[in-house]
Amino acid sequence: MFDKGDIEILVAIKCLDEGVDIPSTQTAYFLASTSNPREFVQRRGRILRKYKDKRKARIFDFLVLPPLNLDFQDESYEKAYRSLIFREIPRFAEFADNAENKYFARESIRPYLKEFDLEYLMDMLPHEIYNELKTFSGDNS
Repeated sequence: MFDKGDIEILVAIKCLDEGVDIPSTQTAYFLASTSNPREFVQRRGRILRKYKDKRKARIFDFLVLPPLNLDFQDESYEKAYRSLIFREIPRFAEFADNAENKYFARESIRPYLKEFDLEYLMDMLPHEIYNELKTFSGDNS
């Protein structure tokens, strides 16, 4: 019914991770973040599949980032916020690199990265960011 246009909107949790095949989908809103590369590649791939008369797809991926202009009186908050950025930015890097609005997206996120001296992350590949996160968090596994 969705494929035919009888249903215009589908709402689901984790439905795009595995097993769903609706290539006619042209717009998706990702509201649940994931730091699992396999999951976000699968989600994106389900929307970007070819379909007759489908020239492009629009994906809105919502990131969770700390507010700007914070005054850190407790070092643990700064570390937690930096960690949050490290978890969100690989997905951003993966999506934005191939997006039509790549430069707009980069300029939109730049102030959040600049706040924590993390602007260099925008030019890294997702797997490089994950390795950087391991170094940052002290996880050598």
